[in-house]
Amino acid sequence: MDFVFLAQTNNFILKPLAWLFSFVIDIIYNGIVSLTTVNALGITIILFTFIIRTILFPLTLKQQRSSRKMQRLQPKIQRIQDKYKNKTDPESTRMMQMEMNDLYKENKTSPFSGCLPMLIQLPIIFVLYEVLRNLAFYITGYGEYFNTLTTQVMALSNYQSIIQDNFSSVIQGLQNFDINTFDSVKDLLAHFTMANWNQFFELTSFGTDQAFTDIVYLTQELNSFIGFNLTETAGLSFPGIIWPVVAGVTTWLQSYIMMKANDRRTVAAGGDPKKNGNQTMKTMNIVFPFMTAFFVITMPLGIGLYWIAGNFFSILQQLIVDKIVDNEEYKQALERKKELEEKKRLKEIARSNIDKKTGKRIGTAESVIARSSMAGNRKAAANKRIENYKEMKKEQEKTENSSEKEDS
Repeated sequence: MDFVFLAQTNNFILKPLAWLFSFVIDIIYNGIVSLTTVNALGITIILFTFIIRTILFPLTLKQQRSSRKMQRLQPKIQRIQDKYKNKTDPESTRMMQMEMNDLYKENKTSPFSGCLPMLIQLPIIFVLYEVLRNLAFYITGYGEYFNTLTTQVMALSNYQSIIQDNFSSVIQGLQNFDINTFDSVKDLLAHFTMANWNQFFELTSFGTDQAFTDIVYLTQELNSFIGFNLTETAGLSFPGIIWPVVAGVTTWLQSYIMMKANDRRTVAAGGDPKKNGNQTMKTMNIVFPFMTAFFVITMPLGIGLYWIAGNFFSILQQLIVDKIVDNEEYKQALERKKELEEKKRLKEIARSNIDKKTGKRIGTAESVIARSSMAGNRKAAANKRIENYKEMKKEQEKTENSSEKEDS
């Protein structure tokens, strides 16, 4: 298997993060080693993955909530897109973008709000890569074994010629290698495979040194997992190729489960899955597993284990998050239903309290005033009728009196 190695980094960005990660990994690793040396590094990586995923859980939950909001907005988004469907001029494009931004602002969401967990994963991968390919420089207990081995190897009078003449392929994978420095020799020995060690034993007397060989076998046991050395790369040969295949398949499975769940919710919200960006997601669901497999082929198997474990935790996390958000949305739907029912009830009460004659609500000041006004109007009308009646009677009496005088 091929190697690409580098002793502890001096990169001002990676160094503090690598120290932080190695501090956590060191604690887990030493705790595991106190119980068992079998698969110690593999178990450490799995537990470390669980811790990282647990820390990122609130962000994942926030991402899912944002994703659900976007799904509920899909019908409105589609209407805006259909409105400007055949308009390609800059002004129409600007107007469509403005309407989209107003919609996002009104609903307090963004199409990019779910990207943060994914972006955070990238530096984690880079830093974990840095730690795993240089375990002897980051994990104290593990590094002490190689300090002991390096001290004894450099005590050989001809160690330089033995290493340079027989292990040039390993040296080529190292950066800034100097055969005369302790760290370079330690870096070299830390990345010896068991085949390299067996060759080294044949060239030196260390093969008969029980204490020396015990340390070598112990380091190999510590960084192995189900028969694989986690500091080595997978490569394209069997059985190492199993790792990138499993990493690619689990990546696809995680994306597929998420995509199908999103499609169902989009349909439930009245949207069209074909128009909500899922086509892009489907494309990524094909491309990303191959990218993952390629990365795992070229990186230490520990990265592959982190990726595979992370995919399984992500699937489990997805189910848990879906359950939480489903319950939240169910409660919100019940609250909205209660609010609508309450508004309907109040509207019906208000309608039943309307005075049919005045058009005003019974018991209100407006209703009293309107009633009083109507009562006053009726009284005035009655008085007016009485006055008219009296006037009419007077006119009749005058007419009768005039007729009597004419007759006399």
